[in-house]
Amino acid sequence: MNTPIPDLYDDAALRRPSWPCRIWSALAMLLLLWPVSGGMYLLASTRTWSWSIGLVLAFTGCAMVFLRPVLFPREGFGWRIPWPWLGFAAVVAVLAAIYPRAFVPCEARWELLKWLCLCLAALAWCQCGGSGGERWKFFAFLLMLALSVECFYAISKHIDHSRAVLWMQRPDQYGMRASGTYLCPNHLANALAMGFPLALLLLFSSAAGAPLRLMAVYYLAVSAPVLYWTQSRSGWGGMLAGVAAAAVLAAWRKGGAKWLAIALVAVPLAGAALGFGAWKALPAVRERIGAVIEDPIKAGGIRSRMWADIPAMLRDRPTTGFGGGSFLWAYPPYRVHTDQKLTYDQLHNDPLQILVEYGAVGGALVFGLYLWTGILFAVRAVRSRDDDVALLSTAAAGALAASALHSLFDFNFHVFPNPHILVMLCGLALGRHAARAGGGIAVRGRIPAAALSAAAVVLCGAGLWYSLSGGFSYWWTLKGEASRSSLDLDYAASEACYRRAIRWQPSNWQPWLGLGDLQSTRAMWYRAPDPEAQAAGRRRLVADALDALAEAERLNPGDMAVEIAFARAESAAGNDEAALEHIRRAATYQHRHAYYREELGFQLLRMGREDEALAVFKQNIADKVASGDSWTQVRVLERRAAKRTKAATEAAPAN
Repeated sequence: MNTPIPDLYDDAALRRPSWPCRIWSALAMLLLLWPVSGGMYLLASTRTWSWSIGLVLAFTGCAMVFLRPVLFPREGFGWRIPWPWLGFAAVVAVLAAIYPRAFVPCEARWELLKWLCLCLAALAWCQCGGSGGERWKFFAFLLMLALSVECFYAISKHIDHSRAVLWMQRPDQYGMRASGTYLCPNHLANALAMGFPLALLLLFSSAAGAPLRLMAVYYLAVSAPVLYWTQSRSGWGGMLAGVAAAAVLAAWRKGGAKWLAIALVAVPLAGAALGFGAWKALPAVRERIGAVIEDPIKAGGIRSRMWADIPAMLRDRPTTGFGGGSFLWAYPPYRVHTDQKLTYDQLHNDPLQILVEYGAVGGALVFGLYLWTGILFAVRAVRSRDDDVALLSTAAAGALAASALHSLFDFNFHVFPNPHILVMLCGLALGRHAARAGGGIAVRGRIPAAALSAAAVVLCGAGLWYSLSGGFSYWWTLKGEASRSSLDLDYAASEACYRRAIRWQPSNWQPWLGLGDLQSTRAMWYRAPDPEAQAAGRRRLVADALDALAEAERLNPGDMAVEIAFARAESAAGNDEAALEHIRRAATYQHRHAYYREELGFQLLRMGREDEALAVFKQNIADKVASGDSWTQVRVLERRAAKRTKAATEAAPAN
């Protein structure tokens, strides 16, 4: 006989779950928490290997949560889908629909997987937030504990005056700014800022017990100095915005319109007083804020100059954008206002980058969802009859405000753990409200619940598989690169690694590039006793190289390393003119990159066209994209030209 599933999250049924259910749920929670704990500790999951691990574990945790109504029907697990989550699902569906138009399919797939993971994690946290009565306190405790561990590591490194970040060194540009296990201090500051509203609310809430309040006190004690040491202006501003939003909502809930009016006056005054006190007492505040007051453009670094280039990108692809993760590869030909000889992989403004990558369609959905969710939490924070629902809604609204302000000057939404922290807070708030007040779509009955679980698990399985395949492709590509770079180069072993990487993920252009580069190198060094056999062998290897590089170029037309590899392959075949055209395209596309511009001059030199090479090197200097090589070559070539002129002049009377 089928046992009916109780209404959503029957707390009585969940007070004494069976041991198998407890073990299953504990493991699911550990996996679901990975992005905001372990993922945060692995260089903030900013590397392909680390975020692929995070995606695999998070998808697995989500699947285990979604299977609970099927595996443990007597434990009281049910389904209720909050309305805002349907908006989240619509965003992911639209991004999946525009994915085929992506400029770089491999990068777009990673971005789509991250969005899908956030969407499913939000749904999983909705289910967890509504179950088990006071279980949300346990999750809030774990979140603050994970952030506190991060702070403890940052404090220990700061005391040691060390720039070490695990096994790496923090970039020199950040100096001694604290970053914990993040390479960039600004991203750590954003993670800490999102936790401040929750911790402060817990101190004054009757819905929190003693353990949670003590954890909140500890979190505030260790995170406040670390947030200061990050010296992140956007992090400080985000923290103040989040706390201010939470304070206004809490005051409004407490005393209605009268207290709201008081809060709207008192909160800005308190913020100004805090800022003035920090200016007087804290040297880093004077230094960092003073730089903005003195010269805002200079203090912002390359941000405003990059933003000035964006209208041209938006005009070229206004509707669906260039695709997720494509900014690094699509931006170079649009660079006009930036003069640094650097490569920029992020725009340092998430709203603008979303418009560039997802166009007006994706951007409107993302911004609309963010605004809708923020307003919804603000309303629930004020009107909810349950203190815990109001607390979680207020904390989520504060975290949304903190991230929104920070995102105007950074790319915190593109750092894997940070949006998961936001999704966790929002999911817990949505789930708790659904459990207490209803709303959304309630799924009752064993068969509908099982069907929904099956659909959700299929999505998790697809995400898990594509994350695994992408991760293994990345791994075998690294193996191929390591083998190719070793002193005892084994061509066959390197080729085998690249081909394995391609089998795991055919849309990954990097193993295609590596394979093409490898084959062109083999062609250059190919030797055979018979001259005809040697020529035939070289032609075969060059053909293989060109085929692989053509595929790499198709998959990523913005990676100019492919053009340089093309040039090497054509040179190995003796086609210097074809090689020159490939390098010329790279120098034109990456017109602010010294390497490609100078490589064009060197190719002309190899072809004996010194006058053209001299003009290229001079233009590099004029455009301020020259390294010391351009200056050296200008001097050398001008001397040669002078000698040729002198020799011609001396020879003229004799003729």
